[in-house]
Amino acid sequence: MSPAVIEASVRAGLRLSPRQLAYHVKRKIRNVAARRFPALYARHVDRVAASIPPLTVQGSGPELLALAEAVTPFYFEEYLAHIDDVAEGRFTFFGQTADFGSPSAVDWHHEVPAESDFHLWRMKLAHMGFVGPMLMAGDDEHLNAVGHLLKSYRESSDFGVSGCFSSYWFPYSVSHRVLAILSAYVVAAEAGRRIPESLRDEIESFLRWNVGFILVNVEHELRNNHVERNLAALCLYFSFAESVPRRIGRRLDREVRRVISACLLPDGLIAERSAMYQGLAVMAADVFSRAPFLSSGTRALAGAMHEKALSAWLTMTHPDGQIALFNDSWFGEVPVAGKIAGGTSARPVSLLPDAGYVRFEADGVFVLMDAGPIGPRWNPGHGHADFLSAEMDVMGQRFLVDPGTYQYSTGPRRAFERSAASHNGPVRDGVEPVDYLGCFRVGRLRDAEILEHVASGSGGMARGRLSLPGGGELRRTVEVSPGLVIVTDEWVGEPSGARVGLTVPGDWQLEHVDAGRAVFDQEGVRAEIRVTEGLIADSTAGEWSCNYLESRGASVLDLRPAEVDDTYGRVVWEVRAGTPADEMRSEDS
Repeated sequence: MSPAVIEASVRAGLRLSPRQLAYHVKRKIRNVAARRFPALYARHVDRVAASIPPLTVQGSGPELLALAEAVTPFYFEEYLAHIDDVAEGRFTFFGQTADFGSPSAVDWHHEVPAESDFHLWRMKLAHMGFVGPMLMAGDDEHLNAVGHLLKSYRESSDFGVSGCFSSYWFPYSVSHRVLAILSAYVVAAEAGRRIPESLRDEIESFLRWNVGFILVNVEHELRNNHVERNLAALCLYFSFAESVPRRIGRRLDREVRRVISACLLPDGLIAERSAMYQGLAVMAADVFSRAPFLSSGTRALAGAMHEKALSAWLTMTHPDGQIALFNDSWFGEVPVAGKIAGGTSARPVSLLPDAGYVRFEADGVFVLMDAGPIGPRWNPGHGHADFLSAEMDVMGQRFLVDPGTYQYSTGPRRAFERSAASHNGPVRDGVEPVDYLGCFRVGRLRDAEILEHVASGSGGMARGRLSLPGGGELRRTVEVSPGLVIVTDEWVGEPSGARVGLTVPGDWQLEHVDAGRAVFDQEGVRAEIRVTEGLIADSTAGEWSCNYLESRGASVLDLRPAEVDDTYGRVVWEVRAGTPADEMRSEDS
């Protein structure tokens, strides 16, 4: 292990609280002990599950039905189109398909070749989100398949298998499983769906078993969205339980208040600053606000935060309805924010001051700029070094994009997508403000900040700053008006290697490029990048990703200052929307 890796690991460890460190030790002991004595650990989970009160789903009433209905949209549409395949034992996630031949023969340990050390495909399989639409909208064949799936899981998900606690027995996966199955089970029962008694018994037993596992494995060592999922699953279950043991009710009330305070910023965005995980935080806050056994104060706190979280989620959503791709995010993992927010008073805002995002819309252009921290100091595992970068749309189409998140597995692409070099903020060649280790660990941290923000009905202005390790400062000013975005990037103190990389999706055809401008077209929609100070030094082919394990082509422009002195460099560039085609042709000639 290199000295740099050791130093970064020590930095990451020192940021953990004593409680987190204790839970890390507990997890390590569990992983070793359970692998060595899997039957003994299974009996431990069985004993905890046996102490959990059973469900009383029938006749839940309108308020509890509304609680279940707040959860089902996060699974139903994503999986509905696949339930016929699932009934035959065929599963597709992230464009990768595995055919096991029947629902009784599922290999819960399956790995896809596209992944290496982090198996998100296998985790999605273990979420069992597909069970929800099978219960709510399937026929007898689908219900029969559900029974086989649950039985197959119970028989083959051995605690002694290497990697089980990071995939199908990952508490995060187990929590999704409880949320997906229980919410759909309640909605199906209240809708009068005919579910055989034997399958009802199997579902309820299966849920108790999973809840027992979560109760002894809440992921306090990771905090963030993991604890949100754990607590949301537990609160959903005990909302429909025959009774709530006093010790469990008090524990959940205390932990829900703690997770809201720690993991949701005052402006409503999660501390991890990901629009994808924001959707799941919205769902968790909704569950907390409706769980009848929680105290009135906790429910009121969750309800108020739910409204803020909805507005923050809409703020992080483009006009096309899809989320921003800053930090770890991709399309399709959560529903479209507008559908979840429908019927509420939630609206996007121009500034999230605690998260450090600014949002502007004007005729023909849209801008979302990141000028905040890498993430929560205790565990910014989903953070990218996208400091001062911006996503921009032209005429409703994504034009300047974040490189996205292609996969979580450790490797050069994961490292590049998290780097400052891959984003369109001002950077210096060879200088990275953040140290990364493996899939998620972060050593040295950095925070950008918003210096100024002015919003108007027709656009606005924002200015941000980032200090670099070793000295020097980066600044970006964005000015938005109808059809025009003007960006000023500055390197102060140490401008060597100054550059800006702009990634334009391959859907936009690059029609012309020279040192001063680049012209793009997408089915008759025209957009132009003009450099008024500095130059376009190069144009190359690149990649970006808006869906997990799916790569898309792009054009990448390399902008550089025309001149720099020892202390200062500057590039000024514009994005112009809808420039008339004849004007562009006349300038080309």
